[in-house]
Parts: sequence; structure tokens; C-alpha cells
Amino acid sequence: MRKHRFFVSPSQFAGNLVHIVGEDARQIRLVLRLQPGDEIGVLDGSGTEYRCVLKAVGKGEVLAQVCGAVQLAVEPRVDITVVQALAKGEKVEWVIQHGTEIGVSRFLLVETERSVLKLDGHRQQNRLERWQRIAKEASEQAHRARVPDVSGVLSLPEALEECTDAAIAVLHPAHDSLSLADWMQQSSLLHRVCVVVGPEGGLTDGEVALCEQYGASAVSLMPRVLRTETAALVAVSQILFFADVAHKG
Repeated sequence: MRKHRFFVSPSQFAGNLVHIVGEDARQIRLVLRLQPGDEIGVLDGSGTEYRCVLKAVGKGEVLAQVCGAVQLAVEPRVDITVVQALAKGEKVEWVIQHGTEIGVSRFLLVETERSVLKLDGHRQQNRLERWQRIAKEASEQAHRARVPDVSGVLSLPEALEECTDAAIAVLHPAHDSLSLADWMQQSSLLHRVCVVVGPEGGLTDGEVALCEQYGASAVSLMPRVLRTETAALVAVSQILFFADVAHKG
């Protein structure tokens, strides 16, 4: 049986001990019902997994002792940022959850002209905390070495400013858009890639033009039109596949 894994802050390490608190401690005690002597994996986001044995399981804190460490080599060789437009329902959550499992490095959530979901103030902060929690849990489940950063809610120009050192593809199913395969060959697949995904109604022509001003290329994934919660996942999967093929070739 594979051990349970938890991402914690580096500040929670004290010598060869780890202090696990908050929701992680509650899950260990009440959900998983782990006991002293049980083994878990603890990660600090640096790419190292620490093999730990539980020493004490309390109501508000779990204490674990570090017994070994291994450097993980599971992260993709391409750093991928997904700029995802706000969408209604659980669509953004699906993108973050499954995108994290696949290997996305960062999510930037943006409000676009056709975004149905509008967030501000308290609602925005609550939603952002939930999205960050989803990324953490998905990273633990997928046995990743790092948790993707989830930021937002930004304007489209603000998000594009964050991607100026990356090759940018804006997903836009127009007749004159490049195929993703052609774009990847032309861009030589840089180490950093940014994928811009519109909301349910797509990006406006003005927003696509804005992306192009930042060096983006309009890219089409296939002849069919994909839902917003599907498009990013298909694009990321194809990029990672192309990167693996290019590396082996």
C-alpha cells in the first residue's frame, strides 16, 4: 500500500521533526485514522520527499520524525502556465484538479469580457483559497514533487505580463489559427510555455489581438470546438507529449 503524502511549509520542520497542523493534522487523525508508528511522506515543495514515521497524533497537531529523504524526478521538463478564464460551476476546479495531475506548473485565473462568473472581495478570496487547496490535494494524490501556484483573479493584460518570458499560445479555433503541433515546432518548444484559454463563449477578437501583442500565437487544437474545461487539458497533454518525443529524439 502506498503511503499517504502531505505538503507542508518548510517552517514546519524542526531538526528531524515535522509539526503537521491544520487540515492535514485533522485528516491524519480523523479521516485516515493513522497512529504513531505509521509511515507518511512529507514534502516541502523543493522536490524532496521525506520519509517520516508518526510519533504523536494529537487533536491539533501531529508530530512526525524524518527517517530518510529522496529527491523526486517526476516533474515535467517543460514549465507550463495555464491562463484560465473564469467559468461558471465547477469548471475552473476541474481544470485545476486535472491540470495539476497532468503536470501544470502554474494557474493564472483571469476575468475576460465573456466570463459568466464574476468574483470580487470576500467571494474571490474564498474561491482562491479553495482553488489553492484543490491544487495541493491533487499534487498529493498524483505524487508530484511540487504544488502548482494558483493566482488570481487577474485582468488579461496582468496575466500576460506574467508570461513574457514564455512561448504563449492562445487557444482560438479560427480558420487561420496554427495547429498546436505546428506552433510547437515553430516555437522550438521553449522551457516555459503559457496556454491562454477563454471562457464558455471564447475570447473576443480584441482579446486575441491583445494576446498577439504580447507575442502569442493563435492556436487551434482540432477541427472541433472544445469546452473551456477541456481545452487546457488537451493542450497541456499534447505539449507534454511533444516534449517527451523531442527529448527522446
